[in-house]
Amino acid sequence: MSRPLRLRTLVLIFLAAHTATGLLFLLDRAPGTSAALVGFPLDDSWIHMVYARSLAALRGFEYNPGQPEAGCSSPLWTVALLPASWVARWFGISIVLPAKITGMLAAVAASLAACRLVQRLGFGMAAALAAGLVLAAEPTLTFAKLSGMEVALAAAVALWTVSELVHERHHRAALGAGLAPLARPELIVLSLLVLALLQWKLHQQHAPVRRRLALLAPTVALVGLWSLYCLRVTGHPLPNTFYAKFASGRHRLNANLDGIFVQLFPSYAWFAYGAGCLSWGLGAVLLFRKGWLAGLTVVIFPLVFLLAVAASRNLPQVSAFYWQRYLMPALPFVLLTMAVGGVSAVTWTWQKSWRAWGLVYPMGTALLIVGMVVAWPGTLRRNADLFAWNCQNIEELDVAVARWLQDHVPPGETIGAVDAGAARYFGDHRILDVLGLNHHGLLRQEKAALAELDQVRFISTLPSWYPSVDPSSWRTIHRVATNNYTICRCSQSEILVYHRGLEPGPPSGKQ
Repeated sequence: MSRPLRLRTLVLIFLAAHTATGLLFLLDRAPGTSAALVGFPLDDSWIHMVYARSLAALRGFEYNPGQPEAGCSSPLWTVALLPASWVARWFGISIVLPAKITGMLAAVAASLAACRLVQRLGFGMAAALAAGLVLAAEPTLTFAKLSGMEVALAAAVALWTVSELVHERHHRAALGAGLAPLARPELIVLSLLVLALLQWKLHQQHAPVRRRLALLAPTVALVGLWSLYCLRVTGHPLPNTFYAKFASGRHRLNANLDGIFVQLFPSYAWFAYGAGCLSWGLGAVLLFRKGWLAGLTVVIFPLVFLLAVAASRNLPQVSAFYWQRYLMPALPFVLLTMAVGGVSAVTWTWQKSWRAWGLVYPMGTALLIVGMVVAWPGTLRRNADLFAWNCQNIEELDVAVARWLQDHVPPGETIGAVDAGAARYFGDHRILDVLGLNHHGLLRQEKAALAELDQVRFISTLPSWYPSVDPSSWRTIHRVATNNYTICRCSQSEILVYHRGLEPGPPSGKQ
């Protein structure tokens, strides 16, 4: 077995790898601007910044001032963004770059956890390094770690939890099980699996009941406290996003599974020519040979996770980051397994275990490795360009209209908004999230909330979300648009600002 590297050395290796791919994305100027460096690829990222800013100011999870809400699907990510929010306030700079650095550090932690997990399972330092480095090299994960969203943190928590379980650090694994659903709600699947495995191991050891219950305490406490908060604020035990986005049905499940395994996975660089599938299969066999614990947590968990997401979400375009992000916490486990399979094949070739096969085995191994990496450079570049364009779209649409609203809508007015992230972050006005993600009253169509929305005189919306009132009472007063909308294949390339009660006249703003 190869000699293990020191923790500091591993951290520096993974930090360098993540920084290299991260800079490729951040410095991409496909739109002709620095949007990749100064912007986010989703308006949802700005929602996290709103809650982080509020929490940093010791106001709790407030969306509008004095309005506690349960619109944050990842409270752990909001907490992780506190240093970024403090830095932005203390130095008077944008929160964007500090938030991206936070995501990159979370991704480094994910690589480190993957490395330690593989090393603990006895695959050697080469496989352990490969497992950590492939996470740094994966284009979609690079996109995610710089997006201002919680994907990298969710992956890090999930990998760390499994690593601690395999290391038989039971209390740390139990803590990870409690933190996982706060990083990404769907990770409750991992929590239940880890807790069940912990209870089984303690049962085999004839551990006392008190010790078994102690391992349940972190999950009960952390998830319970967040549920109690949601219940107190909204009257329901789960965040608004669950009720707004939950969708089930056999026809939807079948469509989602088709999108995941037929469309999405072949689009990843490593699986483009099928070589990644072969390597993943080999790695899965090797992991199961290490024991049922490794097989269940590293091989079976991501499949169950993908099935759970497919059964509970509407994923009309899995290739778009907006929907793909829900699936991404499972991807590091798949890549880890693939790395184990690929390195093991190379190791066997290097050790000349193939002599009885002539040249067939080394040639097959060479084709396997080439097949996995040949599509990677092009995929990395395309994802970097897409990231830059997504950021440009948000800058041209959501951020631009948010700044216009701040400058042109009179103080004290309440503004209705469909995209409610940048509109709230860049302005001092009270924002009514028309979709209800950050306003539980509108989500549940409560009379008081609907009455408040009826009194709104300004609304910022996509054209397809035109207010359902007499069109003659509304006038378009501003329009922003982008000529190359890349976030999804949908008609959302412009945002309109309406005002109620003005005399008809020509619209203003960018055409």
